[in-house]
Amino acid sequence: LFLLQDIKQGELILANVNTDLRGKSPEASEIPEQNPVLASALAEAKKRGVHARCVSSSGKPAEQICRLAQDSNVDLLLVGSPDRRPSIAKSLVDIDRLIGSSLSDYVRVNATCPVLLARTTG
Repeated sequence: LFLLQDIKQGELILANVNTDLRGKSPEASEIPEQNPVLASALAEAKKRGVHARCVSSSGKPAEQICRLAQDSNVDLLLVGSPDRRPSIAKSLVDIDRLIGSSLSDYVRVNATCPVLLARTTG
């Protein structure tokens, strides 16, 4: 949010990809009320004065993230990666794990915009 706070034309697009492929359409849709995590993030963005919207899609997460970014003409894609290392190792950089053969690696290689990889906690 701090990256967008001072950008007048900036917009935060919060995305959710549903991996349950049983008959669901891969089309993006606006559904902030149906996802408590997105709704909470949307409320926080509004509280900080950042224009935000939510999109949802179904399919393979890495591919859908890239598609959603391209369809929305995203300028910067931020991908969070949870830190699941033991607390004693949390101070060490684990770039191989962050960008190895994973969702974040696929997105980093295939996205049509710059990708910022961020380590998340919790």
